[in-house]
Amino acid sequence: MRFILIVAAVCLCSSCAVWDGTVEVGKTLWGSSTRVLEQERDKAITKTYDKPYWDCVRKSLAVVSKKHWVIFKKDEVKGYMIVMGVQGAVNTTEIGIFFDELSDNQTRIELSSLSTNAKRTVARNLFHGLDIAFGYLPPDPPEPKEPPKTDQNGTPTPTPSPTPAP
Repeated sequence: MRFILIVAAVCLCSSCAVWDGTVEVGKTLWGSSTRVLEQERDKAITKTYDKPYWDCVRKSLAVVSKKHWVIFKKDEVKGYMIVMGVQGAVNTTEIGIFFDELSDNQTRIELSSLSTNAKRTVARNLFHGLDIAFGYLPPDPPEPKEPPKTDQNGTPTPTPSPTPAP
């Protein structure tokens, strides 16, 4: 118990650099550190949009929501979000989406991950969704509905209609 109190006192009385290091170690152990994804930014897939920073952030959130990806962590002021749950990747694979405001009307978006396939999947879907949202591409056509189910003779099987509650 005395050891814990001494460590706590040292952390509280030490400089910010030591405290930040301690916090980063804690985040790494907890699994919420962005350091690895930031280190991978030199291998990031990037695209620059001639749009304001906040427009890119809002539209990106809309695309992430539409794709049903999980936002693991985000900080819009610092300019990043970490998504997981990308189809075709392990559910816990983290993909970092970083926003760099280059000017009032220009934003660079960088995607980094330890998984090249997850990074490519997110890049393809996110940038395609943003291109549609910003009007660079026409909207995707609606997905076709499933054809009616048939029995062995080719006769359509009726779909049960919902029964009203009494």
